[in-house]
Amino acid sequence: MQQSSNPGIKWGIVSGLVLILLNVISWVAGSDVLFAWWNGVCQLVLFIVFGVLAGKERKKQIGGYIGFKELIKPVFTTFVIGLLMVSVYQFILYKLIDPHLSETLKEHTLGMTERILTRMKAPQEEIDKQLDSINATDFSVTIAKSLMDYLKSVTFYFAISAIISLILRKKAPEQQHI
Repeated sequence: MQQSSNPGIKWGIVSGLVLILLNVISWVAGSDVLFAWWNGVCQLVLFIVFGVLAGKERKKQIGGYIGFKELIKPVFTTFVIGLLMVSVYQFILYKLIDPHLSETLKEHTLGMTERILTRMKAPQEEIDKQLDSINATDFSVTIAKSLMDYLKSVTFYFAISAIISLILRKKAPEQQHI
């Protein structure tokens, strides 16, 4: 594979494919795995690792010294491409492959909310209020909702990109004149 001047393209495609594969495995394993909090955290961490790999590859390409602006491009590109791939996959999953998945998500959210509020010893009227609010929520997947979710995710990952870039940047040593 030819070395790209922006390794974020390569790592974006790799991250998208890996996260889609993990989502397929999670879906096959069942809704308890697919909608588990730890599954989301694992995928978030893995996605961040791909962003770091893109930044490190770019840093290596240009000799080890790199500024914030040069780093944020490949890191953010990784997230933009990976998120787009996963968003398209999820739209297809919810609309074509498993059209009942939206209702399963709603049921899972209701059960999880009730368990958490019960553990927190919330008053029953507060639990009922929260459950009624979730029941009134439309969990259906549309192109508009998918696009908005994608844009929200891109915004979140821009912040992550900035943090990664701040951590990985390395200024060249300044020449001292005697």
